[in-house]
Parts: sequence; C-alpha cells; structure tokens
Amino acid sequence: MSMFQRTAIALARNPMAGRAMRSLAARSSLARRFVGGADADAAVRTALRLREAHGIRASLFYLGEYVAEPEAIEHNVAQAIGACRALEAAGLDVHVSVDPTAIGYMRSDALGRDNARRIGMAARRAGGQGRDWLVLDMEDAGICDRTCALHRELLEAGIPAGLTLQARRRRTPEDLAWAIRRRTSLRLVKGAFPERALDHAGRARGDQAYLDAASIMLSREARESGFFPVFGTHDDRLAGAIMALARERGWPPDAFEFEMLYGVRPDWQLALRGLGYNVRVYLPFGGDWWPYAIRRVGENPRNAWLLARSLTSDGRYFG
Repeated sequence: MSMFQRTAIALARNPMAGRAMRSLAARSSLARRFVGGADADAAVRTALRLREAHGIRASLFYLGEYVAEPEAIEHNVAQAIGACRALEAAGLDVHVSVDPTAIGYMRSDALGRDNARRIGMAARRAGGQGRDWLVLDMEDAGICDRTCALHRELLEAGIPAGLTLQARRRRTPEDLAWAIRRRTSLRLVKGAFPERALDHAGRARGDQAYLDAASIMLSREARESGFFPVFGTHDDRLAGAIMALARERGWPPDAFEFEMLYGVRPDWQLALRGLGYNVRVYLPFGGDWWPYAIRRVGENPRNAWLLARSLTSDGRYFG
C-alpha cells in the first residue's frame, strides 16, 4: 500500500476531518462527484436521470459500515429497505448493495443474517422493471468467509442475492466455481488495498487474475445455469478483453453488465452504452459521505485535485 493510500485511509477514518467536511456537504464538489444524494429519494432521482438520459442502471448503497450500535444498525437496514421501496415506486431495478458490517455482523452473524433477509425480502417483493437484487459487498479478509456463507443462505431461502468477489484474492476461483452453477449474480472487482498474505501481488498479476476469473464467469456452465456476470472495472483494457471473450463464447451484450462507481469515468460509461453494453453505477447516498469519497481519492491519485477544489467547484456528474 502506498503512502498516498495510507494518507487517504487516515483521512477517511479521522472523525474531525469527517465532521468538518460533512458540514460543507451542500457546497462540496467532492461529495457531489461520488455521492448520488443525501437520502433515498434524492438517490432515486439521480438513478432515474441516468436511466432516462443514458440507459445506465444503478445499484443504491447507503453510506455506513463497521457499525456495532443497535440504533445505527437498524437505521442502516431501514435505509436499505427504504431504497428498495423508492426504486420500486420509480419503476427502476430494485438493486441495492449492502455491507454486512453495516447491518449487524459487527454484533453477531445471526443479527446480520436476519437483517439481510429483511432487505432481501424487500427486494424480492418489489415489482421493479428488470433485474432486482440484494448484492453483498465484500470487505476485508476477516469477514470474507461469513459474507460468502450469507450469500449461500440467502439463495437457499429464495432471496435474489448477489455477491462481490475480489479478483486479486487467491481464493476467488474456488468461490466462483460454486457461484457459477447457481442462478445468481456476481460482481467481480479488482480489490482495493491488497493484503499480501492472501492476494496476488502487482498490477500485472492482478490484471491476469481478473481475466482468469472473468473466463470462469463467461464459461458455458455459467451461461447454462442462468448465472449473471457483472464486471466491476474502470479499466478499458480489461473491459476490451472481456468483450472479446464474451463474443468468442457466444455471450450477447445484454447477458452481462459492466459496473462502475458513480462519478468515475462517466465518459467511458457512455462509450460502453454506445457499444450496446449494459452499464450500472454503484450509487452511494447518505450524509456520511466523507470516508467513502476520500477512499475513492486514495484508490486513484488523479482524483486528488478534487480535494483542493471541493469547496468552490460546482462540478456535476453527466452535466
């Protein structure tokens, strides 16, 4: 991990910096760049605009993670359920992402499992147009096994649940071998801030691991089982290789998705849509935007200039 990344993480975890920046949220281009709104209704308006103007779908995510207080956990769950209902009312995909540590796993697996079922049932009951999913985000290695187990339990309960896997993690091919035989959705990401003992080291090896995992996701077995691949990447080189592999194996463009973070490479998102591919953005909402936004800066130093202009700019996403 670079010094720049360590600094970004320290800023993300600094309560004083978070309070100071949140007090300026209404004026901050940093918040507007990476966060879709202060509440579910605002986020749904953003999602609706993206869908109507560009045909881009959204997965809503309420900002809040690693919480152990019962009130905070229940608040996060209520926000996710509210997002399901707001998406349904707007006629959009009822597609919501959650961090297990935001909904109870910092207290007990039983509490987190029950809350995930509550959110998943809200997604299953919803009558949105298209793909309705509760998607589990993947966090640090300490909760990886528990997140994968939760995904399996939700599927067994008949809940439309997807999972995020990190390509740089050496265990990912084994996790994929199980998932591709199910009617589920899986979001493949590179994985930020590697852990040396568990992950492939270096960019070249990480890229190859991503393509190796993509090959499993685009296999004949995956297509025949009804598996739906989602490729979370902003790297046009990887996307190009995935498009070529999909064509070679007979996967039509509407049989998988590319997913990107809201506010990151919107030009590339539009280019992919122009080529006929499905594009979804991971669209956070809520007031606790500082830790999330500053991590986006840490993952890509080119975003650092947003810190300097965040108090004066009126930058917008897609105009």
